[in-house]
Amino acid sequence: MKHLRKALCVLLALSLLAVGFLTPVGASTALTADTSYTAQEKAEHSFYRIVDKLIDMLGKVLNFFIPGLNWTGRISKTADTPDSFMGEAPFDRTVKDGAGWRMGFADASLIDELDVMDGSYYLAGSLEAVNGRVPTKVIDDQRVSVYALSDGVNGTVVHAVLDGYGFARGDVLKLRGRVADFAERNGVTAINVSVLHQHSCIDILGLSAPLLPALVKNPALSLFRSDGEGLSGKNAVFMENLFTVTADAIVRAVGNMREGTLSYGSADITELIHDKREPITFDGLLHRLRFTPDDGGNEIWVCEAGMHCTGYGASADVLSGDYPYYLKQYVKEQTGADLVFVEGAELAITTDYSTLQYDRDDETAFLKAMGKALGDKLIAIRNEIALDPVLNIKITEVSIKADNQVLILAVREGLINSVTVKDGLGYDIVTELGYMELGNKIGVMLAPGELAPELLWGGVTPADRSWVGDGWTYPALADVAPADTLLCFGLTNDQIGYVIPDNDIRSYLTENEEITASSTHAASALAEAFIALIASVG
Repeated sequence: MKHLRKALCVLLALSLLAVGFLTPVGASTALTADTSYTAQEKAEHSFYRIVDKLIDMLGKVLNFFIPGLNWTGRISKTADTPDSFMGEAPFDRTVKDGAGWRMGFADASLIDELDVMDGSYYLAGSLEAVNGRVPTKVIDDQRVSVYALSDGVNGTVVHAVLDGYGFARGDVLKLRGRVADFAERNGVTAINVSVLHQHSCIDILGLSAPLLPALVKNPALSLFRSDGEGLSGKNAVFMENLFTVTADAIVRAVGNMREGTLSYGSADITELIHDKREPITFDGLLHRLRFTPDDGGNEIWVCEAGMHCTGYGASADVLSGDYPYYLKQYVKEQTGADLVFVEGAELAITTDYSTLQYDRDDETAFLKAMGKALGDKLIAIRNEIALDPVLNIKITEVSIKADNQVLILAVREGLINSVTVKDGLGYDIVTELGYMELGNKIGVMLAPGELAPELLWGGVTPADRSWVGDGWTYPALADVAPADTLLCFGLTNDQIGYVIPDNDIRSYLTENEEITASSTHAASALAEAFIALIASVG
């Protein structure tokens, strides 16, 4: 999709040049912390904004005239979504009599017994114009990991983490529905679903559909049929298998719960992180929640760090779970612990392999080296604190005005199963945002999409270095949360694309992140919702 969208941008820009309206002066360079944009750079920003507006206008025209799969129920005038399994109970931070940590784990392959090489399974991470991108080789596996956690008093929280590029909220709701009866019978109060954002996995979001065939078949379906599935990047067989396997893993994780203790620790992994976008702001810690069962069985580690899983590139042609697969494998081999890895706030952050030693002739050696490096950091953690058995969680719906016309078209044509509401001539995405506390010390922001880290820890671009000349008026969200330490579980319960501070939205022509950001207002909407959520739990 990135290349197709940029081609459209360039075509429009060249058209403007041909008729002599404006003349661009080239893409701007990144700023250092003590510089501001020059008059020339501001002029080119204005040019790019004009081109972006033309692109958006074209997109609005397409969305107005091209019929969409509205009959599927994806788009309605009101959001009619269930509010179950979203941790609605009031926060109670007292340690109750009889409280005690209980935790269970389960995992499974999502590709076992499937012929993912038959040409009908598309790899995720890019939107192809005519042909879908299919795997040429299976390197390792695409899996799901699940943990179930309870303090013995306030119910059980279940968290499934999928290998994949993204998972839309409509599919999250579908998965919750698959296990609803079981969850109610077993005291499950919250069910969360995250993805690790690998570009080298079978598509579970839908964006990898061949664009031109989809734009022919899907509108035709909406005109001549009242049911049926349009063309999507998601393989129906694969998705049904995913729901079945993940539901089974959730049941097994709850069934495997044992009593034990829970602790938190962290390790500095700054040297393994590369931030590609100004401002250079990221959480340099690898976080670990460690559950030690009383019966002496396998420990369960829940780990979080914000780094893209793109070892094979953004347009990979092989199927791989990327470095998290090898991290989990290494920790299992060295310690026996079962590990669940969760992506953090990752915007333009990826892994830095430059300090690692590995065999350049081995196509998996670099991923194994990263897995070992991260695993050794986890194993060496000695700064742990014990967490009292107190678990609280609350998730709320957030409505965000969508203004990325390409993604709106993808939703309207059934490629992405977002929960979307018609708002006049526009559309709102109805997503989820949550906050969880562990032991009254560790807070976790459950965030949809790929957040800019500066939203959480500060350092948002100021007005004099902003493309639009505006400042950012919201506090760092880590300062809003009452917990001593805030973690971020990103890409959780929805994939709404990149979440960039409103004042730092740049051009489709100059950046990759803006192309897959569903809204230029997502950051402020989520910031306001998080502040309100924290106020509501005290």
